Amino acid sequence: GTDVVKDPLRMIAADAAVFLDDKPLVKVEPAYYAFHKPLRVVVRQEDGPGRRLVEDFLPDEVVGLRTAGRLDARTSGLLLISNDGAWITRVTSSADCEHEYKVQVEGEVSELQLTVIDAGIVLPGLGTFRPVAVKVLACERGRTMLGLTLRGGQARQMRRMLATLRHKVLMVQRVRLGGVSLGDLAPGGLRPLSAQEIAAFAPQPGRVPAAASATGAAGARRKGVRQR
Repeated sequence: GTDVVKDPLRMIAADAAVFLDDKPLVKVEPAYYAFHKPLRVVVRQEDGPGRRLVEDFLPDEVVGLRTAGRLDARTSGLLLISNDGAWITRVTSSADCEHEYKVQVEGEVSELQLTVIDAGIVLPGLGTFRPVAVKVLACERGRTMLGLTLRGGQARQMRRMLATLRHKVLMVQRVRLGGVSLGDLAPGGLRPLSAQEIAAFAPQPGRVPAAASATGAAGARRKGVRQR
């Protein structure tokens, strides 16, 4: 027989077939992806009316997908996507999760400016910007490519800091988020995360973030590199 259930506290058998509006409800399998967000693509319509949305690139057959955080239209690179709400919350609420960016600016970033960035810069209204690590990746034709590692979402502060140092930002791309790297994934490309990448954001009761070792920090402080 068929029962119409209106009581939200009604217990039903685990193997019962359940219908909503005459459509069968099916178990949603969790899915986890890395996505390379192209420039000028936005997460939400209000982020840029008329622009393409991240959801336009996602598979229709996987229901409930949403992004773990956002990147603005001017920033390309890695976004994590899932239909597992608890996992997304862990990704976005992790205060010690590292975000690594490649940033191209006009002009040459001097050794003195690297030292200033490493020491931290106070930005009015935004607080202190101090990256975990900063290094020069390349410098040619009057442009510098920086590698910046931040803890938490500080992309807006990063742009402001570079403007304070009088370097126009030409390109920002996120290349790593925690234990997940963008790699050679093409713009607009989507790939499933590995079990190891998914587990990197699993709950870890009692976990205390490890301080950087003196040896590791000393090894990183070669010319053009700052790390803490």
